[in-house]
Amino acid sequence: MKTKLLTLFFLGIMSISAQTTHNLNWQIGMGTNVDLTIDVGDTVIWTWTDNFAHTVTSLAGSAENFNSGSITGNGMTYSKVFTVEGSNPYECSFHPLSMAGTITVQNSLSINDFQTKGFSISPNPAKSFININLPINVLIDEVKIFNLLGKQVYFSSILEEEMDVTSLPNGLYFISISSEGILKTKKIIKQ
Repeated sequence: MKTKLLTLFFLGIMSISAQTTHNLNWQIGMGTNVDLTIDVGDTVIWTWTDNFAHTVTSLAGSAENFNSGSITGNGMTYSKVFTVEGSNPYECSFHPLSMAGTITVQNSLSINDFQTKGFSISPNPAKSFININLPINVLIDEVKIFNLLGKQVYFSSILEEEMDVTSLPNGLYFISISSEGILKTKKIIKQ
C-alpha cells in the first residue's frame, strides 16, 4: 500500500512540476493590456488590490470560459488553470474600460528540456554541484529544493553560482525558484 501511495504521490509531483503560477494584481485603472503568454497547465491568480467589486470574466471567442463572479475586498483572489491552447480575452464586467486583457496559452516544451520555464540546470544529473543559469536581469526571491516526499531539503534567499548538493542522498529532487511572484520548478537528479 505504501508503495502505491508513494507512486501516486510521485506521479502527482511529476505532473505539476512543469507548471507555473502567474500572479496579476487586479484593480481599477489596470488598463486594457493586462496580457500574459503562458503554457498549457499554468495557473493565473488575480489578486484584488483595492476594495471594489470586480470580476474576471472571459469574453466571447475565448478558448476557455471562466467567470469569477463578483468578488469584493483587498487581498481576495481568483485562480484559473488554463488547459486549452489559444487566446483568452477577459475583463472585469464592472470596469471593462479600465480592467481587461488577454491570456494567450501555448503548448509547453518537453519536461525533459531543461531550457524551458526560464532557467536551466547543469549538470543534470549532478554528483556534487549544480549550476542554475537564469536569463539576464532576473531577480531571485528564493530557491528551494524538495525531495520526492515533498520535504524541503534546501532553502536560500540568494542564488549561488554553484549549489553544493553533496549532502543530498542520491535520488530525484525538485528545485523551485521564485522570481517576482512567479514560481518555476524543475526536476534534478542527484547521483
